[in-house]
Amino acid sequence: METMIQRIIKAGKGLALPLPENITEALQLKEGSEVTVSVDPEKNQIMIQSLGQSTDLGEINLEFAEQVTTFIRDYKPALDKLAKLEE
Repeated sequence: METMIQRIIKAGKGLALPLPENITEALQLKEGSEVTVSVDPEKNQIMIQSLGQSTDLGEINLEFAEQVTTFIRDYKPALDKLAKLEE
């Protein structure tokens, strides 16, 4: 097992742990991959396990992606107001 030091970063309203390329390649992880996250407070450990499946974002239908882009553009002021309500 390889041990390394990583820095936690802010991601939106939460925190994130960037995974180095050598780890993502070894576990065949990419954006959209699903993992389980377990916490062991007694050992002060977080364990991440690959589920071996991923959502290939490249398979998103182009027409759907265009519809989402149009929706976001058309409703951006309302979406911004909703986002502020969550803060």
